[in-house]
Amino acid sequence: MIALEAAVAGSWYPARRDELASLVDRLLDGAEPRGPSAGGSVSAVIAPHAGYAFSGGVAASAFTALTEVAPSRALLLGPSHYYGFAGAAVPDAAIAQKTPLGESPLDRPGLERLRAAGFRADDRVFAREHALEAEVPFLQRRFGCDLPLLPILLGGGTAGDDLDGVAAALSPLIDERTIVVVSSDFTHYGPRFDYVPFTDEVPERLRELDLGAVSEISRGDSAGFSGFVSRTGTTICGHRAIEVLLRLPLGRRGGTLLAYDTSGRMTGSWDHSVSYASIAFP
Repeated sequence: MIALEAAVAGSWYPARRDELASLVDRLLDGAEPRGPSAGGSVSAVIAPHAGYAFSGGVAASAFTALTEVAPSRALLLGPSHYYGFAGAAVPDAAIAQKTPLGESPLDRPGLERLRAAGFRADDRVFAREHALEAEVPFLQRRFGCDLPLLPILLGGGTAGDDLDGVAAALSPLIDERTIVVVSSDFTHYGPRFDYVPFTDEVPERLRELDLGAVSEISRGDSAGFSGFVSRTGTTICGHRAIEVLLRLPLGRRGGTLLAYDTSGRMTGSWDHSVSYASIAFP
C-alpha cells in the first residue's frame, strides 16, 4: 500500500500507538461540547495544527463538536508550509494516510474528480506537511480508521479567482455525510515570524486581533475576512483555506467560536506566540 507517511509522529504527537490513542482520548474527553454542537449538527470545523502540547486541547473541542452521524468521508483543507505553488494540490499515487493509530484510506473517487477539475496531483507536496496530518489522529479516534479522507493543500500563491475555483470544485463533493476540517493556526507573533505589529499589552492586543478575524469568520463573510487579513497583515497560516470555506454554502452560514488559546499564555513568554482557535459550522 502506498501511504502518506506520518511526518511529525514522535515530535508533534507521540509515535507509539497506545500513547497517542490515550492522549487523543484524554483531549477529546476533556473538551466540553459548546455552541451548535449541542444539537449534533456541526458539519465543518476550523481546527489548529500545532504540536498537541500546545494546540491539542483547542483542536479537540472542534472534533468533539462534529456531528454524531457517521460521516462517509472527511474533507481536509489546509496550507502547504513547505512547497510553493499556486492553486490546490491532492495526493497522486498515495491511497492512504498513515499515523501510529493506523492507515486511513483516501477517497480516490473524490481525488479523481478534483484532478479532473485541475487540481495538482503530487505526493511530494504532502511528504513533509503537518497541517493535515495533525488532524488525522483526532478523526481516527472519533470516527475510526476506516473513514475515507480527502486531503487538499493550498499553495501560497493561491488568491482571488483561484480560491473561487477551488470552492466551486469542492462544493459538489460536500453532501450531508461529508465533514469538512479546515486546518489553520491563527496569529504567529514575534520576530521569528517577522510579525511584530505591537510591543505593549501583547496578550490583550493579540486576543483583540485574533477575535477580529474570528468575528468575520463567524459572520460567514469571505470578503470581510480577506479584507481583515490584508488590512492587518495578521499571520494566519491557513487563511486561504478559511477563505475557501467561507465561499462554500456551509461556510457562508457562519460559525461559532468553541475555544481559543495562545502558546504565549502556556509558556508565559510573549516574545513569540502562536494563537489557536476552533470554530464550528452547522
